[in-house]
Amino acid sequence: MNEKTKLFVRTKFEEYYRRARISIPKDFWMREWGFVFLDHYFPEKLVMRRHKSFATERELVNYLRENAPAHAYHSAAIYKYPAADMANKGWLGADLIFDLDADHVVSETELEQYSYEDLLVLVKKETEKLIDFMLNDFGFQEKDMELVFSGSRGYHIHIGTEEVRGLGSRERREIVDYVMGTGLDMKSFIDMREGHSGKMRGSEDLRLIPEGWGKRLLDGLVDLLHEIAEMEEKKAMEKLKQVGELKDKNARSIIKIAKDDTVMERIEKGQIPRFGKQIWEGITKAVTKTVRVKSADRVDEPVTSDIKRLIRLPNSLHGKSSLEVKPIRIETFKAFNPLDDAVVFGDSPVEITVGRDSSIKLKGETYKVEKGEVVSVPEHVAVYFMCRGVAEI
Repeated sequence: MNEKTKLFVRTKFEEYYRRARISIPKDFWMREWGFVFLDHYFPEKLVMRRHKSFATERELVNYLRENAPAHAYHSAAIYKYPAADMANKGWLGADLIFDLDADHVVSETELEQYSYEDLLVLVKKETEKLIDFMLNDFGFQEKDMELVFSGSRGYHIHIGTEEVRGLGSRERREIVDYVMGTGLDMKSFIDMREGHSGKMRGSEDLRLIPEGWGKRLLDGLVDLLHEIAEMEEKKAMEKLKQVGELKDKNARSIIKIAKDDTVMERIEKGQIPRFGKQIWEGITKAVTKTVRVKSADRVDEPVTSDIKRLIRLPNSLHGKSSLEVKPIRIETFKAFNPLDDAVVFGDSPVEITVGRDSSIKLKGETYKVEKGEVVSVPEHVAVYFMCRGVAEI
C-alpha cells in the first residue's frame, strides 16, 4: 500500500469513526485495549499497541476518532490494573469468547476452492450450530450472548455472564471439546436409567438420553438416514464411506435401514436398532461430523481457552477488508449478509489502479478487476480493494 493510498484509506476510516456509534463493552475501564494503526509500518508489518486503558467512554471514543485505527481490540478479561504489563494486571475474570473463522472451517488446502462468499456461508452455518449448543445444551439465553461479524471471514460470540467469568482455561477447553464432539463416549448417551437399561421394553432396541448429545445424535441419525434414502445408491455409498469410514458391506446395511419405512418409524420414535459394533461406530462417527461445530477440527480454541486474549471491538473496522465488525441480533442472523450489512462506505466513484486480479460481490453487485487496468468503482469497493492489497489510488 503506497502512501497516497494509505492516506486515502486513513481519511475514510477517520470519517467513519467520526460518525460511528461504537458498542462499548461492559466494564470497559477494566479491560486492556490494543490497536494497530495505519502508520508507516502498515500493512507490511502490523505493530500492536497494547496495555492501554480508558477511564471514560468519551476518552475511548475520542481516541478512536483521533487515531482511526486499522484494527481495534479489547481484552476478553477484566483486570484490576488493565494498563500494567501482563505480570501485574491482576486478572479478575474473563468473558467466554468463541471465534469461528472460515480458514478453520475448511483446511488450508481447500481454501482456494471456495469464493469469499462461499466461505462466509460455510462459517455462518457453523456459527448457527454453536448458537444452538449455547442455548439448548448450556442454558444460556439470547440476551447473554453478543454475536458479532468479525469484519473478515467469521463470527465472534461473547458471553459475559458472571457464571462464566471465573472459568479457567481447562474449563473453557472442555466447552470447546463438547461443541466439537471431541472425546465423546457414545455409550454414555444411551439411556441407562432404572427401567430403561438402554432398551425399549419388549425389544432389543436402544434409546438415547433425550437431551444434550443424546438428542443431537438421534436427530442427526434421523436426518442422515432420510438424506441417504433420497440418494442414488452409489452416491449414498460414497457419502457413508467418506463421513462414517464404513466398508461397503456395512454401508449397504445402513442404506437398507434408511429405505425401510418400518424401521425408520421406530428410529424416529427413539427406538434405535442394535446395529453391529462397526456399523454403530460408523453411524455415530458420521452423525457426529454432521452435528458438531466444525472449525479446523476445533473452534478457535486458543481464543476460547486463552483467558487473556484480545478480541475485536464491535463496530470498529477491519483493516484488511474495510468491513465493519458488526454486532448482530441473533433473531436476525439468518437474514444477515456481511457483504451488504457490514459495508459502511459510500457509492461515490473512485479511480483505482489494479495490482492483481480479484473479484468481490458487495451490496449485491459483482466487481471483477484485472491486473494493470485503471477503473472507476464505487467508494466502498475501492476501499475494500485497497485494504485487500489489490489496488492503489
